Amino acid sequence: MHTFLRYLTVLLFASLLFAGCAKQGMPSGGPKDEKPPVAQSFRPEERMLRFKENGFYIGFDEYVVLKDVDNNVIVSPPMAVKPEIKVKGKGIQVKFNDTLSPNTTYLFQFKDAIADFNEGNLLPSLEYVFSTGDYIDSMSLYGQAVDAMKLTPVEERVSVWLLPEGTLSDMQKALVDTSINAPRPVYVTRCDKQGYFKFNNIKSGSYDIVAVNDENNDLAVGNSEMTAFLQNSVQSFNMRDSVIVDSSAVLRSMAESNSAKLFLFKPLVPEKQRIVSNDFISRGCIRIVTNRPMTAPVLETGSTTVTWRLNSHRDTLTVWTMPQQTDSITVMISDSSGINDTLIMRWRSGRGRGRGSVSLPSNTFNYSLNTKVLPYYDTLLIQFDTPVDTTHCRLDSTVVVMRLADSTSTSCNVLLNEDLMSARIPYPFRQGEKYDVNILSGMFYDIYGRGADSLHAVISVTKAEDYGNLSIKLEPDDVVEGLLIVQLLNESEKVVDSSFMMQSGTVEFKHLKPGKYRIRTLFDENGNRRWDTGDFASSCLPERVVYYEKTLDVRANWDFEEVWKLKKQ
Repeated sequence: MHTFLRYLTVLLFASLLFAGCAKQGMPSGGPKDEKPPVAQSFRPEERMLRFKENGFYIGFDEYVVLKDVDNNVIVSPPMAVKPEIKVKGKGIQVKFNDTLSPNTTYLFQFKDAIADFNEGNLLPSLEYVFSTGDYIDSMSLYGQAVDAMKLTPVEERVSVWLLPEGTLSDMQKALVDTSINAPRPVYVTRCDKQGYFKFNNIKSGSYDIVAVNDENNDLAVGNSEMTAFLQNSVQSFNMRDSVIVDSSAVLRSMAESNSAKLFLFKPLVPEKQRIVSNDFISRGCIRIVTNRPMTAPVLETGSTTVTWRLNSHRDTLTVWTMPQQTDSITVMISDSSGINDTLIMRWRSGRGRGRGSVSLPSNTFNYSLNTKVLPYYDTLLIQFDTPVDTTHCRLDSTVVVMRLADSTSTSCNVLLNEDLMSARIPYPFRQGEKYDVNILSGMFYDIYGRGADSLHAVISVTKAEDYGNLSIKLEPDDVVEGLLIVQLLNESEKVVDSSFMMQSGTVEFKHLKPGKYRIRTLFDENGNRRWDTGDFASSCLPERVVYYEKTLDVRANWDFEEVWKLKKQ
């Protein structure tokens, strides 16, 4: 018995040891699967003629999942009732909920709609085509849709529609007249990330074309949706081959040779003028902000005397009350831009709202210089926190400027600007020098009679060789109607400078900081000195924009000259 137990113990220990060794020798699983699923079977077969089934099935080499079917599965021509699409086994089952039209070629496009079950690898594109007639339509149409201003693809998902020729006007009328039924697209597709699109398997003929970021997938243009269209019809052409095109490079080549170029624009929906915010920002000072610029505001404040200023964008009113410590006020404000309101405001300590909420000391008048590094071509400014009182300010010999290189000092007058919120120091600063700027106390007084303290600052002046200059000679290839607006953009696509001109000529951009710049020209055809977007309802296209093909690398102390053979395209 003891011998048997010893034998059993040894056998159990050996089994556990073997199991441990076997576990250590297990393979780690191999490389990660990064391949998308592969379609292996179609039932019925793809490209079937005289199709009479109520659906179809696509089988894959592995289990799959569906992603965002409503947006990623495109049926062309569209069906009135969307088909039912679901996963079944190692494939997807499509069931029709609508009667198929006779003698029609149907194309199902699965764009990023199918992924493998385990790793989520997307199948970029898959198409299934069949015909209820005796042949499959074999015409195509290619193109690109881009932002009308930037000329780059937009981030939003963009659908492209083909309408029967001559029905575009009906879709435009339906946008403003709900009694008109908008025509439905006869073919639908979607842009890729580069803005390129393709229509395959369409009938021969001419079509009206529309692109839109159809946010609600209702196959209709909405008032807030980005839209593009062509005023002339487009013509289909023979397919180059029957291979499904997925490559953006191939699409680009085809779009350039047989293209429909569409320019997407955001419709201009005039926003009703309104007051965005109004409140005390300090005791005795209120701020009124509107969503659109004001024209010539009128304020009525009863027995309270006020002084107010409108900012450069004309959307912010700053109002100072007399006396300074006023903590409640009723303001009746009107403006031809659409404002006619009565505002009741009370000061609550620590609860000031609006832009830059502060609480000003009652006995201090604050001011500052606008910069410590002064461009050699610019003017040094004094900026005040409240309007100055011109009757008590000392403007003669107000500023003492000392050149640090040789300690020479000069007194300088001050020139008040019309808004009484700033003043110029007209001193002949030399390039590349440093100066000690001193303003004595009591030189300025504001509307409350508060005197300003002294101010001391060291100012560095730049040199001409710190900047580059750019000259662009424009030579349009045709007569230009209206104005040309030539804009200089930095690397962040922000407009640095702009110039207006008629026909051909030379535009100069001076005092540019070193960096990369781009040039674009806006064709201001109506001469209102701004770029106008389009309007789908009135069949008005956005004004054209053309970019200079080069990115210009502006260097310090360089003068650049470029000749632009400007084509409207």
